[in-house]
Amino acid sequence: MKTILIVDDEKDIRDSLEGVFTDEGYSVLVAEDSEAALVTLKKGLPDLILLDIWMPGMDGIEMLKLIKEDYPAIAVIMVSGHATIDTAVKATKLGAYDFIEKPLSLDNTVLSVANALERSRLIQENTALRESVERDFTLIGHSKAMQDLKEDIRRVGPTDSWVLITGENGTGKEFVARNTHLSSLRVDRPFIEVNCAAIPEELIESELFGHEKGAFTGALKAKKGKFDQADKGTIFLDEIGDMSLKTQAKILRILQEQSFERVGGNELIMVDVRVIAATNKDLIEEMKEGRFREDLYYRLNVIPFHVPPLRERKDDIPLFVDFYIKDFARRTAKEAPGIDEA
Repeated sequence: MKTILIVDDEKDIRDSLEGVFTDEGYSVLVAEDSEAALVTLKKGLPDLILLDIWMPGMDGIEMLKLIKEDYPAIAVIMVSGHATIDTAVKATKLGAYDFIEKPLSLDNTVLSVANALERSRLIQENTALRESVERDFTLIGHSKAMQDLKEDIRRVGPTDSWVLITGENGTGKEFVARNTHLSSLRVDRPFIEVNCAAIPEELIESELFGHEKGAFTGALKAKKGKFDQADKGTIFLDEIGDMSLKTQAKILRILQEQSFERVGGNELIMVDVRVIAATNKDLIEEMKEGRFREDLYYRLNVIPFHVPPLRERKDDIPLFVDFYIKDFARRTAKEAPGIDEA
């Protein structure tokens, strides 16, 4: 149950809001001024504060400053009966989610609170996801090759340039792709991974582009494809060297036009995606043998990243050992054993 703290010097407003939000299923706390609110905050933190601006003693703007300094994760909605545009702008700059004028519309207030709490949930979820990804997809290594690769990611990540990652199986190409996405301006947008080698040829078009209801036997409803899901974000085409020439041609069209039709459909769907591709194959050799399209190769290979195998960076081996021992200890809640360097 989410908790709301209502801070207002008018008792009838406190009582009215308390009744409404209690009926909406929230746990409600009330305070008649900023000083009483600070005492309440020391006992436990609410998820959201409805904060009046004009109150005796410390006004709502000063209270907002304190809240955002000490409790930045709490959502705050400002309330006022006679505020100016300057006051509203100031409150927004200080971190208020919304600014509501009295007399209050209870429906609008309930909606604003719900939206603010949903935004807080998404921020917390995204932060937790980013921390998880950063932990689980750490690029390990202090060797020159890895330092150069990390620097390339930091440099290229914030751009929208497409990236082609090469390297043997098990070298961490997915880690490089995810770290590139985390360094980009699309970090809060989807990262959609497609293992091109794992999808049967007869299903890959449906997986990538989606399909309409009735497009084929078993298509009981319309389905978005991976490119659709990745709109405004990043799509990672892993093992792209395993795609058939037919599928390569369709991929090339998407990359050129940023548009496609779903299987069984004729509506042109526009997308905005950053493409990161990876392969364990020598695509130059694949082109010579006629198994990979030259135009697709040059379309993808805007920024090349190569991930060297561990045997070529033996100085990184102790770091891998230490990382995985500590990771195992964290996952199993056991103390990490020491390493005998002998």
